[in-house]
Amino acid sequence: MRKQSTTGDARIDRRSALTLTVAAATALAAVRDARAEGKGEAKATVLYGMPKSPEDFEKYYLGTHMPMVYKVKGIKRIELAKCVASPGAPPPFYRVTELWFDDLDAMQKVLATPDMKQVTDDVPNFASGGATIVVSIVE
Repeated sequence: MRKQSTTGDARIDRRSALTLTVAAATALAAVRDARAEGKGEAKATVLYGMPKSPEDFEKYYLGTHMPMVYKVKGIKRIELAKCVASPGAPPPFYRVTELWFDDLDAMQKVLATPDMKQVTDDVPNFASGGATIVVSIVE
């Protein structure tokens, strides 16, 4: 059962929040495992599913969530994108956020900070369509 806040923003249920927490922990484990693959830029890509209310998503994402992200020290670059439909098919995701880091070590340090924990804990407050995290090394 989804809880509705008094401010009207959509929230996801506890199971979805737990899934996001597990995804973040998995991303940290992937960072540790990928170190053997070499040094180079690394990035965390967050793929947001279609929200129940795109208007509410945008208001919270741009007005509350992203200002928290911008305050996190150690992120090299942040890229935001809205997905578009391809001919004959809806977009597979609603939005994409990419967080770039100097390397995997830098990423791991940033992901372990209290500021980044606050960011990841905030995702269930607006991502009613869910979120998938992908960690990668830029070649």
